[in-house]
Amino acid sequence: MKKIGFIFLALIVSRFTFGQKDNLKAFIDSIAKENRYNGSIIVECQKRRMYSRGFGMANFQYNIPNETDTKFKICSITKLFTSVLIMKLYDEGKIELNKTIGTYLPEYKGEGLNKITIFHLLTATSGLEISEGEENNMGEVTMYNNYYSADEILEKFCSGKLINEPGKKWNYNNADYIILGKIIEAVSKKSYEEALNERILIPLSMTNSGMCTNSRVINNLASVYQLTENGRTIENDPHYYVENYYAAGAMYSNAEDLLKFSNALYGGKLLRQTSLEKLLTPYLNSYGFGLWINERQVNNLKVKIIERQGSIWGATTRLLYLSDLDITIILLTNLDQANLDEFQIEIIKHLVH
Repeated sequence: MKKIGFIFLALIVSRFTFGQKDNLKAFIDSIAKENRYNGSIIVECQKRRMYSRGFGMANFQYNIPNETDTKFKICSITKLFTSVLIMKLYDEGKIELNKTIGTYLPEYKGEGLNKITIFHLLTATSGLEISEGEENNMGEVTMYNNYYSADEILEKFCSGKLINEPGKKWNYNNADYIILGKIIEAVSKKSYEEALNERILIPLSMTNSGMCTNSRVINNLASVYQLTENGRTIENDPHYYVENYYAAGAMYSNAEDLLKFSNALYGGKLLRQTSLEKLLTPYLNSYGFGLWINERQVNNLKVKIIERQGSIWGATTRLLYLSDLDITIILLTNLDQANLDEFQIEIIKHLVH
């Protein structure tokens, strides 16, 4: 019965999208311009490219436009790469999800050493205090004002007290994925960047993806901007050390590379099927291993939406997969003018009839 339902939904969406590709293009063009979208967009349906375009400027100072191959800071989409790396190590028999931080990082100094498991970290249920809670007298998050090594970030910002019993409450916290990054390093005996390259980026030929640092020159990387409070003036993002986001948010990529990653992940080419199912199981707050899994009513149809969001100052990102319909939507921006939550729903409504 479930298979029949899937075929029915697939027929609905294929009849609409493949028959009205020009209509979809005109619609997205229209709402993108109406919302002053600044970034790139890719929409793929059943492995057919339905839409691909850049909007606005990658660099306003030099009038360099955004294209679909423009690289962006992808913010917390990085967390999905981290959870996949953990599950690849799990598939290799090198990590167990029910083992604690202390199993892999015996030098960890936090209260959760022998209480917080890998599963708790993956599902944002560690109970750890927020890593970004410390601010200076200017109201800026201390964690990103100065450069810190990954070890320093772990000790200074991610080794605090427990504010909840692990596993009992969902609490989104970059600290969870920073700890996971250090566990990946300890188990693989590689740096996080090396593990990422060897296990995901190189095998998938993701040549336009990697880790950001303030000092590294990355060709074709969009500059990031934000609007002033009155919404009329564009200004540069404030200075911060992007590398301090580490395994929780320091990656860059482009829409084409993220499409490769999405197709490989959801197509079962990166993880064993049982591991993929674990990653995509909604736990507290509909959160799986580094992403959200929700069912929503769209135009009288119930649609399963797998979503990974990202946001750091003016950079906002979305990697969406409608699993029942095999639709991928990628939204990457370097200026937060458009409300991506509303924007993506409008696209989904137009696709699903």
